[in-house]
Amino acid sequence: MLIMILYWLYVICIRRKTMQIQYMREFIAFHKYGNFSKTAHNLYITQPALSRHIAEMEKELGVKLLERNKHSVSFTEAGLKVYKQFRKIIQTYDNMTQELSEYQNGVNGKLKLGMLYYTIQQDFGAIIPKFTEKYPNVEIKRFSFQPHEGFEALMEEKIDICVIPRSNYPGSEVLRYYDIIQGGMDVMMSIKHPLAAKKVLTLEDLKNEICIQLRDDPISNHSYNEALAVCGFTPNSVILTDNIDTVPFLLQKTNAIYIKAKGFSVSGFKNEITMRDILEPTLKVTKSYAYRADNTNPLVPLFIDMVKKVRLRA
Repeated sequence: MLIMILYWLYVICIRRKTMQIQYMREFIAFHKYGNFSKTAHNLYITQPALSRHIAEMEKELGVKLLERNKHSVSFTEAGLKVYKQFRKIIQTYDNMTQELSEYQNGVNGKLKLGMLYYTIQQDFGAIIPKFTEKYPNVEIKRFSFQPHEGFEALMEEKIDICVIPRSNYPGSEVLRYYDIIQGGMDVMMSIKHPLAAKKVLTLEDLKNEICIQLRDDPISNHSYNEALAVCGFTPNSVILTDNIDTVPFLLQKTNAIYIKAKGFSVSGFKNEITMRDILEPTLKVTKSYAYRADNTNPLVPLFIDMVKKVRLRA
């Protein structure tokens, strides 16, 4: 596909020579706005100029791109195909110019990342090496957090990006997210708990159970409770504990359960603690890279872009 895009770029911009990148951008914008008036207004050009540029492209390509009548303008079949190719060409061109600019000018600065201490390798292991390879002059500072600590650090602008559970927690409206994974939930319990005899559990099985929640992690609690509420489940009663490290002791002492997102466990209690999946397809928790919408650090979009590329290849 890349070879085909580059071929089109060569044919249109090199062999034909008269076609301009700006004309392609105008044609893409026309698809967005749907008529000459809105497109010209948003591009700060005149309607006659826009019409002339599209006519020149039609002449260059030898096909009719738009069907015009007195009341409306619509894309021809060829016009839609050209629009799709133009989008790919422009994306390739913009990526190329960005990489050349970064190569010539160098990218430097500091990027402060907040990490959940129990999923550092999972969330950042493949991304940071790729990012530092591409941007060797960038200094990355790492901070290990519980989810609520990462949220607070984002709110106080002490870090640029942090992995946290996505939720509508008060204050989160200032954040933007790139979702890493949306997964189910499971239950952590003592191996002596009666429910441990089952291979999988339903929310109906859990309706009378005592649930442990973390006093110092309102972000995770809020995210988990939101997901459970969507399925019509509310914990029967709750025991609050200080942090995740105390959960295994409470599970054994109280015979309570701990409902959590899949993907992490507490080490060191293999013979005393077990986990069971919750059989509920609609029960989902989303973990995301979060950053403030008003963050002006230019390294943030570069890092998120690297995340997308690495995850796309995975």
